[in-house]
Amino acid sequence: MPRDITVGQFLPGHSIMHRLDPRTKIVLTFFFIIQVFISKSAISLSFLIALLGVFIACSQVSPGKVFKGVRPMIPVIIFTAVLNIFYGSGDPVLSFSIFHITKQGLFTGFTLMVRLTALIAGCSLITYTTSLNTLAAGLEQLLSPFKRFHLKVGELSMTIAITLRFLPTLADEFDRIIDAQKARGAEFGSGNFIKRIKSYFPVILPLFMSAFRRAFELTNAIECRCYRGGEGRTKMSVLRLSKTDVGAILLFLLAFSLTIIFNVLFPFQY
Repeated sequence: MPRDITVGQFLPGHSIMHRLDPRTKIVLTFFFIIQVFISKSAISLSFLIALLGVFIACSQVSPGKVFKGVRPMIPVIIFTAVLNIFYGSGDPVLSFSIFHITKQGLFTGFTLMVRLTALIAGCSLITYTTSLNTLAAGLEQLLSPFKRFHLKVGELSMTIAITLRFLPTLADEFDRIIDAQKARGAEFGSGNFIKRIKSYFPVILPLFMSAFRRAFELTNAIECRCYRGGEGRTKMSVLRLSKTDVGAILLFLLAFSLTIIFNVLFPFQY
């Protein structure tokens, strides 16, 4: 399962999505998250899926790679969807004991599953098509107005970038510890649910020790380079919006507006 964690991985390329300014991609991702949660009707959900397909095509990242990052979250998505099936009132479909399944609950569970899948797949595209240094620079530029409120924008953007960078690294470290434990005769994934959970306890301590060791090494490397935040630092490459960025923002605003129109004109009828 940790091998499926793809958040934080950068796939170099020359696609339209790769060439966009990181600030544009951050803004588009933010509004895409909003669009995911305001898509309520069947038409707007279908449009959301089509829009996600356009994003994947523009990024030139294989759909299998994109949805590979969704796999670790499938149990959470299914569990959340099942809970919503039993929540709410409406036309009954099936009843047993204190549980009642309704048409409205089935639709709510299905739409939530689609939303969460689209959310994870869509948000992963920004790390696939943006290097972490560029992403940190874009975050710093977008958050720069908050400097007047004494927010340490440079440190915050760098912290977010480092966090994303170390997610796949910790996943690889988890796999190495598992392989080392198996070589010593440990068994994982056998027995009942409780035994499976307990079998991973010997992995947690080495993983935390490795994470702390990497954190100390990174801290020493930063201090040796005399990093003192973003104040007074110059940029090797200055970010500038191009016509492609403006066009992408305008097209997405059009798609965002269409989602709102679809929700109003074609509400779902149970």
